[in-house]
Amino acid sequence: MHKLLQRQLRQAQQASSDGKLDLDTLLSLVGTAYDEIDRERRFTAHAHQVLRDEYSALTERQLKIEAEKSEAERARAAMEVELLQQERLSLLGRLTSSLAHELRNPLSTIRNTVHAIGEAATMKGLDIARQMSRAYRAVDRCDGIIGDLLDYAGSRDPVPSPIRLDPWLEQVLNDQKMPELVAIEYGLSAPCAVVLIDPDRMRSAVVKVFENAIEALVETPDLAERRIIVSTAIGEQVEIAIADTGPGIPPDILPRVFEPLFSTRSFGTGLGLATARQIVENHSGDITIAGGAEGGTRVVIRLPLGAAKSVAAA
Repeated sequence: MHKLLQRQLRQAQQASSDGKLDLDTLLSLVGTAYDEIDRERRFTAHAHQVLRDEYSALTERQLKIEAEKSEAERARAAMEVELLQQERLSLLGRLTSSLAHELRNPLSTIRNTVHAIGEAATMKGLDIARQMSRAYRAVDRCDGIIGDLLDYAGSRDPVPSPIRLDPWLEQVLNDQKMPELVAIEYGLSAPCAVVLIDPDRMRSAVVKVFENAIEALVETPDLAERRIIVSTAIGEQVEIAIADTGPGIPPDILPRVFEPLFSTRSFGTGLGLATARQIVENHSGDITIAGGAEGGTRVVIRLPLGAAKSVAAA
């Protein structure tokens, strides 16, 4: 820029008769200098903006690549976890099937032997009813553990059929053995609901949740009341809620209750709620557990609205 101004200055001096510059010429040169400075400022600002845009685009592209890489890594990790879970279930299924066959035959023999001992004791006038009851409970508990393992490891895809929800649910729960101190209360509010479920698999899920509620009530002393409330509702989804008036679940344990093999009981397998969730999710539903409005615990099984229709529509 300064070379241009020097050239214009020489030309102006040569054009002047005495070699001196008048005021107009000086002002013209100063204006030219300002114009040149402004042009260079605009050019520099434009160059800086181009550099900033390019840097921003490169940064955005880098972040996008890193996000895609992270997403791919997460997807790969999730796939690996899923494969490991399937391998574990496959191994557990094979092991469980073998153990179930090997254990249930001796259990059947033990049950028959205990029964024979009881009859012999009765004939001789011996009162061993208490011991007999304890032995039967132990055999039933072992048989239940085997059943839990088979249910969880041998999960299959459901074979759904249209079922009227309220009558089916009431029948399922009425078939369960209720302790004398525990009362059941129904609040079935979906009389016209027909759900597409595999009745045997969903029965297993509901019963496992129901048995958990019974155990919480029976095993906790000094409860003001021992009551289970079963309700149904239809909103955006079909809901089956099972609530109890038991002690509830501590907050630090609540996030883990659906984990396989996690149990707070010394004799539990930790597969009851895990199996129930597996069955419900196989029906494209979900299951949640939280504190009840009156204390205790409330478990809600939800099925998608697409799986429910009115009786008339069915």
